[in-house]
Amino acid sequence: MTAAPAPDGSSSSSPSPDFSSVRLTARVTRIYDRLDAQMYLVEGQDRALLVDTGFGVGDLAAFVRDLTDKSVTVVITHGHLDHAFGAGWFDDVHMAHADLAVHAVHRSWIADVHDEARREGRVLAPTASPERFHDLGSGMTFELGGMTVRTIPMPGHTPGSHAVLLGEERTLITGDAANQRTFLFADDSATVTEYAETLRRVRDDLSGLYDRVFISHATGDAPVTVLQDLIDLTAEVVAGTDDRAPFSFREFSALLARKVLEGIEDPRANLVYRPDRL
Repeated sequence: MTAAPAPDGSSSSSPSPDFSSVRLTARVTRIYDRLDAQMYLVEGQDRALLVDTGFGVGDLAAFVRDLTDKSVTVVITHGHLDHAFGAGWFDDVHMAHADLAVHAVHRSWIADVHDEARREGRVLAPTASPERFHDLGSGMTFELGGMTVRTIPMPGHTPGSHAVLLGEERTLITGDAANQRTFLFADDSATVTEYAETLRRVRDDLSGLYDRVFISHATGDAPVTVLQDLIDLTAEVVAGTDDRAPFSFREFSALLARKVLEGIEDPRANLVYRPDRL
């Protein structure tokens, strides 16, 4: 993927077959994993923090070193294969231990991806035991030097999903916890009603603290109203007035609350759920 220009016109991309990047602001860089995931490098005056680590294909540590010479702390938003499996490159890693079981399931899923990458001669991240990850628990605050990063529990997509608030940047990074196609259909996902309660809590807790939202897929941007949009959509789902469009992913059959707009990147918040888990 070629790095696109940032809103201020600047761009950055270190040579790599596996990653590219774009500097969004003076302190925030979006990193693209070629296998379809996005990470965020946040830099303070003293330290840096990396949000998520992709699939574990490619030397992410070397790529990050080309972007910053500061020591790096890693926050993993949740334990899925496209977010957590490059963690072995780093020493200081934080992930909610509520997602340890999720991570274990996705370790078996990532095996095929890694086998293919190995056949292509690509570098793989060292294997990391998630038990060594520091527990995010009920949320943590990281001081990077003129930049405060706060993790926000958002169980729903997974039991341990967290969002990340960049205080001085007035930016919320939701990972996969709230986006234009929020997956809520796995056995370990929250029910729609439980998820709605989480959304209301986060909305109220963070009211007035952010002006933009970054996510981990598609364009990387979500409407600043995404939390309220999803709250409204959960109400439609519970009432049975949503679109209930059929949806399938791997072995899962589910429903899309909104029919997807064809031929464009649909900017609207959406929810993928199971009708037996309202």
